[in-house]
Amino acid sequence: MAMIERIPSALVMAGEPAGRDETPDSWFFDPREVLRALRNQWKLVLAPVVLCMLAALAWISLVPPQYTGSVQILIDPRSLQVVKDGLAPVDQASDASLLLVDSQMRVLTSDDVFRRVIARFDLTRDPEFVPAPSTLDGVREELAKLLGRHTPAPPTDPLLTALRTLRAKTLAKRLERSFVVEVGVTSVDRVKAARIVQGIAEAYLATEAETRGALTGKAGVALAGRLGELQQTLNQSDERAQKFRAAHNIVGTRAQLVSEQQLTQLNEQLGVARGRVSELRGRLAQVEALGRGAASLESVPEVMQSPNVSQLRGQIAQLETTYADSLQNLGSLHPVVKTHAAQIRSLRSQLDAEIKRIAASMANEYRAAAANEASLTATLDRRKKEALTIGSDLVRLRELERQVDANRAVYETFLVRSRELQEQQKLDTSSSRIISPALPSDRRLGPSSGIVVAAALVAGLGLGVGTGLLGVAMSGRIGSQRRLQSIARLPVMAAVPELSNSRQAGTGLRQAKADYALAVARIGSRLQRELPNARPLVILVASADDRPGKTALVHGLASSAALDGQRTLLVDADPEAVLSRGLGGTPLRKLADVLRGQAPAMDAVMETPSGIWLMPVDEQALSFGTGIVAGTVLKAGAGFDTVIVDLGLVGTDVAADRLAFDPRFPVVILTASAKRSEVAPLRRVLDALGRDSRVRLVLTDAASAA
Repeated sequence: MAMIERIPSALVMAGEPAGRDETPDSWFFDPREVLRALRNQWKLVLAPVVLCMLAALAWISLVPPQYTGSVQILIDPRSLQVVKDGLAPVDQASDASLLLVDSQMRVLTSDDVFRRVIARFDLTRDPEFVPAPSTLDGVREELAKLLGRHTPAPPTDPLLTALRTLRAKTLAKRLERSFVVEVGVTSVDRVKAARIVQGIAEAYLATEAETRGALTGKAGVALAGRLGELQQTLNQSDERAQKFRAAHNIVGTRAQLVSEQQLTQLNEQLGVARGRVSELRGRLAQVEALGRGAASLESVPEVMQSPNVSQLRGQIAQLETTYADSLQNLGSLHPVVKTHAAQIRSLRSQLDAEIKRIAASMANEYRAAAANEASLTATLDRRKKEALTIGSDLVRLRELERQVDANRAVYETFLVRSRELQEQQKLDTSSSRIISPALPSDRRLGPSSGIVVAAALVAGLGLGVGTGLLGVAMSGRIGSQRRLQSIARLPVMAAVPELSNSRQAGTGLRQAKADYALAVARIGSRLQRELPNARPLVILVASADDRPGKTALVHGLASSAALDGQRTLLVDADPEAVLSRGLGGTPLRKLADVLRGQAPAMDAVMETPSGIWLMPVDEQALSFGTGIVAGTVLKAGAGFDTVIVDLGLVGTDVAADRLAFDPRFPVVILTASAKRSEVAPLRRVLDALGRDSRVRLVLTDAASAA
């Protein structure tokens, strides 16, 4: 048995921690308790970390890095309008444009485009796209043969395999709020990924150009085939119109018939003739009035404009002037004056004759104009009658001509459109283009090796912590002072360090014994302070499954009390009798003899070399009843300062149970080991005791729970 060194009472009293009566929260709310539990379960914590790190290293070593090559294509729904009318509409609504871009994304990742890329880069011979049969496939086939379920697999098509692989490695998406489509291809070779994705973009643009040309050519062929029918229809309608015109003697241009032109001309001529007649009638009236002397010569412009009249008037004026001079100078009877007078009369006669000639000419002209007016009026009336007779025929002719115009318009439209499509077929009107060519990527796909290792470390720590905490819960051990308080819902009176550490030697062992002695001395001091009037101080020490810790604590308490100068009685009621064997010696009489009345109680007590008085309690004594034994112990202990009773395991020893429930014992110390004691037996003992106020909890190996 370990010896307890003498420790001054003042030091024990000063260093004793104040007891806390409150019940602490669950242990897993205390980070220190969690760290303590994980440290005790370090193997369970470390194992997932090692496994995760090994898995991360295996992944880094075995899984080849993947690189993504990407290219951006602008798919502009507004095609270039090289000719006046394109095959597709130039402007579309926003929603329709987005739908068009989404449709082009399907074309971009279609089998037609992928087949071109596979043929261009010979991907059917690339092991990445057409992998060789794996070992697992061979094993599966051999197992199928052994089980008799093997059916010959059809030969695989390298093109289809490469097509499926390329489709799985390709991703296309439209960038938000734009007509830009980003295409990415994943490969183990960064240069190959860039070349393939660039090939996809170029193959798409080439496919689109060819498709546009093919559609335009197809439309042009369809129009050309239709042109012959339209031309034949136009000729037939035109021929019907011409035959109808000839049959009904309808002559004229498409704008106007000859009869209509004649009517128009006759109307115009008749209007001119009537104006001419009116004009001549007025002029003739003026001339006739001049002949009658009812008008002056100056009022008739036709007479005044005649050169003869003007000449005669000039001669008359000149002669009249000469006549006036001669008359004044020579007199009226002078021959010269008479000659002048005769000449004036002759000239006036000529003037009158000229005026009459003009009047006669105008009368003839008037009659001719009137005759012309009458002729035009008669001709116009006749033409009107003729126009009325061809009115119904003209309506039918206009209908036939409209049919000709309609057929001609359709034919000309198709002819022009066919020619435009023939020229447009040779042009690339697409405005789609590559705006970001593919470049070899310098970053691998997915997380880097460092991130993988860090994630594995974090995951391993998480799993390790969870496994460690789960191991603590599944182990069913007490584990620590905090957990003991949480389980018992009672404060732990003290936690003494573990004493049975044979590996320590020298100063380390002496220090461990000193720490243990100090902790035990504090327990005794506290009990004396809590029960100052108890003389003797009777302490019952029991445990649910911690016999070594219990026995060591009993011996320590007894040694501490004895070294403090107290008369100490140690009652060994443990069936294992560890203390009795360790302390050595034999009392004068057995306790059974005392209980029979054959000897006084002190004969069953012996003094050990350490100064502790020992009373062994064997099964024979317990057969008299635990009540009688307890009374005898208390009677014998009346002469001592401290009585410490070492019981067996409560819950498995009937005598220990009964003695623990005996209310004559004021203090029951229940010990538990952090690494040996289990939760279930402790709970059963505590439930049986009913959380008795006499119960004190002591953790016997605080070093393992530290």
